[in-house]
Amino acid sequence: MIIETIFTNFLLHTDVSFESKKMGSEVFIGKTTAQNTNHQWDDMLAEFLPVHQDFFGDITNVLLKIGIQKTQTKLVNKVMADFSARCTLLDAYFISTKLRNDPLYDTFFPLGVQAYTHNVDKGAIESYLGAMVGAITDHTTEAGGIAVLHEFQAFQSSYATSRNLQTQKMGATRAARTNRNEAELAWADKLFSNILVLANTFRNQPEKVNDFFTQHYFQRSHSKHSEHVGTLTGMATRGHTVIPEPEVLVHVVDGNIADCYTKADGTFRTQKLKVGFYKVQFSKAGFVTQEITIEIRNDEETIADAIMEMSTQEIS
Repeated sequence: MIIETIFTNFLLHTDVSFESKKMGSEVFIGKTTAQNTNHQWDDMLAEFLPVHQDFFGDITNVLLKIGIQKTQTKLVNKVMADFSARCTLLDAYFISTKLRNDPLYDTFFPLGVQAYTHNVDKGAIESYLGAMVGAITDHTTEAGGIAVLHEFQAFQSSYATSRNLQTQKMGATRAARTNRNEAELAWADKLFSNILVLANTFRNQPEKVNDFFTQHYFQRSHSKHSEHVGTLTGMATRGHTVIPEPEVLVHVVDGNIADCYTKADGTFRTQKLKVGFYKVQFSKAGFVTQEITIEIRNDEETIADAIMEMSTQEIS
């Protein structure tokens, strides 16, 4: 047993492809959603879904999208039901403390008890939550103390989070995906944290891993014939034309390879790069420097074309 492996985030291995990570991540979401029968994994899903989308963009599995939406709808409904039930208890507390006969009572239930405890819908819940939290904030002692305030604040926070996820368009690639290096780090960190939580929850029950993961998506390639490298090639053109732009410097940030230049026909080819994500900068005097993010896959040729726009000074 090499104990250091427990402290190592294997999700950052560069010899697991982007597509494998994406499929493994989607399977985790689907399986965790299926295991979330008692809402015990609500927070885990709510925190993980945004970082998944930041890195991978669209969730491709239609059934998974439907499952997520159903789960989030159930969570929204549960928050509303729990809020209504707690308002009923608060009303009972006010009766026991004789506050119900005090004018202050209307501060908590200005629309009457029934509005807060029966048939609360999505159109009214946010205003009810806000009104109740505001009233308890101003009259914490009368409502039963700081613990009561924290309960209702938690309802407000949970509803805002779950409602936001419910209405989020799962099919859209989020803007944050443009910086894929940071997005991958955030995704890997969150999923690794989830793995540690699950491992601690189900300690000495290794078979439980299959309830949340399909492990082969995260397995590293052990081919003896591959160095786990690929090549970057492409072409630079002047503006939105087909005119090739020669002598453009191509620099792979943190690639640990020599820079290269585009040839007379605008094409270039770098030295071999290790599998992973890189930022590539295209620069030439008189032109605006371009920067894109690319993925190098094992034993594949990645194509990255650059459109070189003339700088303002050069145009004038």
